[in-house]
Amino acid sequence: MADRDRVGLVEACDDPELFGFPLWPAQRELLDAIDAHRLTFLALGRRSSKTTTMAIVGLHACLLRPELRAFLRPGERGYAVGVATRLPQARLLVAAARSIVERSPVLAGMVEGATEDEIRFSNGMTFAAFPCTSRGGRGWPVACLLMDEAAHYVDTDGNSAAERVWTALSPSTAQFGELARIVVGSTPWGSSGWFHDTYQRAAGGELEGASAHRAASAEVNPTLSETFLASERVVLGEEGFAGEYLADFVGSGGAFLEPAAIDGAIVDRGELDPGEATRWVAGLDPAFSSDPFGLALVGRDRERGVLVLGLARRWLPRAGRGGSFEERRRVEDSVLAEVAEVCKFYGAPAVTDQFSAPAVVERLREYGVVVRTEAMTATSKSLAYSEVRQRLAAGELELYQQPDLLVELRRLRSRFAAGHATVVNPRVGDSHGDVAQALAQAVWAHRSWRPGGKSGRFSVPQGRVPEVASGRVGWGELSPVRVVGYDPSNPGPGVW
Repeated sequence: MADRDRVGLVEACDDPELFGFPLWPAQRELLDAIDAHRLTFLALGRRSSKTTTMAIVGLHACLLRPELRAFLRPGERGYAVGVATRLPQARLLVAAARSIVERSPVLAGMVEGATEDEIRFSNGMTFAAFPCTSRGGRGWPVACLLMDEAAHYVDTDGNSAAERVWTALSPSTAQFGELARIVVGSTPWGSSGWFHDTYQRAAGGELEGASAHRAASAEVNPTLSETFLASERVVLGEEGFAGEYLADFVGSGGAFLEPAAIDGAIVDRGELDPGEATRWVAGLDPAFSSDPFGLALVGRDRERGVLVLGLARRWLPRAGRGGSFEERRRVEDSVLAEVAEVCKFYGAPAVTDQFSAPAVVERLREYGVVVRTEAMTATSKSLAYSEVRQRLAAGELELYQQPDLLVELRRLRSRFAAGHATVVNPRVGDSHGDVAQALAQAVWAHRSWRPGGKSGRFSVPQGRVPEVASGRVGWGELSPVRVVGYDPSNPGPGVW
């Protein structure tokens, strides 16, 4: 097999002895274009099989292009490199390639060894996964470079990293000249930035030998139903849907948080008990008239050291805003009493923004909760959400299936300019991102601490320190204020 003549990309997919991979019509067109050009840019909507398409291209370079090996020195190994927003995402490229090659009657025997990071082939080629860093890959002989979701590459400060990754890795393909293949694919993210600008240059013919292709999700993936797309349009809004599923370079950018990073952070569990983590902090987004009251408990996992979401909840405002001052006060007190009960159950100090009424902060303190006010300006708000994004990208924040929160996180939008993204938290229905804001507050309180590092900046005012007894973190006896119908084991959203 190693001496077989070159086989085309589409031909390899059609051959049941080789890849045996059924292609959608649009995929065939994209693979034909990639096969014919050294550099290809793909602006595709979500769920259009970008990762699988790139995995096929990498496999093809490793196994069915023998002419590439003529550029290697004796004993030198050549590489197809898959780069993604983070290493777990890049490993999906390797996993997809492995699932294809191991089913091949002809090619499976060429697998010399495989891990989650790479597949080594007996012909001297390797398919490897890299994170989006400018440090990896320098000096490697890369015959095929695959940049998956390039528009979403960000560094630890939340700034665009795509150009630096491109500058570092694309020269590694020079050894193979015009026979090298580079594919840069992504769901668009804003109407500026490196991916947008370079895609437009390729589409306009400014990059010699490059091709550019844009397609909506449904154009590539015919299995997406109209019902599914209609529901996504409702969740994301018109502009968000245009960026995510129509592959439009919309002005305010796409999702602020990478969808794959959110999905990768979700584990199969429910709420945590107080003793399952340490240093709990309760983020609050109080409201009493038209918006829900949001709360999120974030602690540190005892064994892994990552931040974990222990509980996220919102209390919906009761229909109608009438009633006397005393009636409204009773409603507010009942919600604050329940919030206080949750905070004290976890032994968690609370952090809230400066817009909370002093009476709210004072009432929570009367119930025995330590409360700190954190000034939230436009800048610090974006920094707080960027902290959430960085934690997700680094695998340092664990979530669970909490529908209200996950919808709000996926709905966060970006305003993208000069390589920097700021967050937009849109109002949809009865939600203004209240639980997401509470999560950002809690994560921001842990901002100076990372796994293996020192304690964070959050300090408990007034000398109040949560007690630890019998392996459970708490404040001793719960507040004498009991909320009728409140059950920590079955917490509903609450209506007040």
